[in-house]
Amino acid sequence: MTPTEIGLLTLAALTWVVVGVVNVVAKRFHRDEIFSGVTPGVVPPNPADAPRERVGGTSQEYDGEVADAFSPPKGLRPGLVGTVVDGRVDSHDITGTLVDLAVRGHLTIEVLPGAAEPSADRRPYTRQQEASDKPGRDWLLTRSDRPAYDVLDPTEEALLDGLFHGAPAVRMSQLNTQALQSLRETEVTFYREAVQRGWYRRHPQQQGGGGCFVIGAGAVLAALFLAVRHTWPGTLAAVLVLGASVLLTRALRGRTPRTAEGTAVRIQALGFKKYLQTAEAAQFKFEEAAGIFSRYLPYAMVFGVAQHWAKVFGDVARRAQASGWSGDGLSPDLTWFVVPGGPLDIGDLLFFDSLDGDLALFGAADALADLGAGAVDGLGDLATGVGEFMGSLDFMDAAGDGCGDVGCGDAGCIDF
Repeated sequence: MTPTEIGLLTLAALTWVVVGVVNVVAKRFHRDEIFSGVTPGVVPPNPADAPRERVGGTSQEYDGEVADAFSPPKGLRPGLVGTVVDGRVDSHDITGTLVDLAVRGHLTIEVLPGAAEPSADRRPYTRQQEASDKPGRDWLLTRSDRPAYDVLDPTEEALLDGLFHGAPAVRMSQLNTQALQSLRETEVTFYREAVQRGWYRRHPQQQGGGGCFVIGAGAVLAALFLAVRHTWPGTLAAVLVLGASVLLTRALRGRTPRTAEGTAVRIQALGFKKYLQTAEAAQFKFEEAAGIFSRYLPYAMVFGVAQHWAKVFGDVARRAQASGWSGDGLSPDLTWFVVPGGPLDIGDLLFFDSLDGDLALFGAADALADLGAGAVDGLGDLATGVGEFMGSLDFMDAAGDGCGDVGCGDAGCIDF
């Protein structure tokens, strides 16, 4: 090889050294922050001045032990809790928000047997459903008179106004463009609030930066190598440079890390999730069980642990029945959820097979008879329905989650 060819190969090798160094540094800065010198999940009195560091271990998120928390992070509704836990807004966060609003008395959710034809606004964005043995169903959302005891925040107010648009009720299958837009705007608002609360420094789904520039620079350098020496060493050097530029783009594309404040709230939320998924019936007094079940159900849906949470309260109901308990307060207030036959207000509780399955009602035979044959489908299918509804929409890139593909593997997002 000539000295020129050796020089080209040396330069190509150096680009790989640069990629290795950048990869190590990027992995560190893509790790979440955490407060130093305090119990994980605790926010120091003066967080802005508190020392912080990057989380250790094999994960880029905190993956250590968390203490049980018997209530959700203070002042946070289910949708925001779900957002900070995994850094993304998904259908369960939107479903949890709707169910939370229903539990608080702002709407009722009614199961309608028989699938309806999607509205003209929905049809272009709805995937063709696969054949299924399940009967089709629809959901009727009915807005209730605003409870005097509960105050909506601006996000919730906008969501309800967008869904109903002045109408007293709306079928899920018939939501129009404005209603669809309101759901997507709710996603963006959750992301915006996560940034405004200081949990992230930019949109949680922001990825990469400069990918096109790096690949372009690699292509130009590779072309120069070939122009200088169009031989096998020159070609090899050009290929090495192009490969290095691609790997460098991937190294720069990493996740948006949480701030120390965001990590603390996430740990608090994980502590609450741990409580919901490990709770046992013996922990609850009969007289307080129903209120706790309804109040925390939306959070259980967001965390994906509603199966266990509802089963626990089925066990509480059975324990109460076996002990001869006759006091009030055990029957959960599920009047916001209407199945064929009337509101769901039986005292013999229930459990979820899963959020992706059916809601099975287990109790006395006469209770099931009162509810009717259609009562076996419910909240699980509501979650599935909203999930399918949200996930099947390729709906307005400008709305969406506030992000879009800007090319070269980068995701450009709204600057909050």
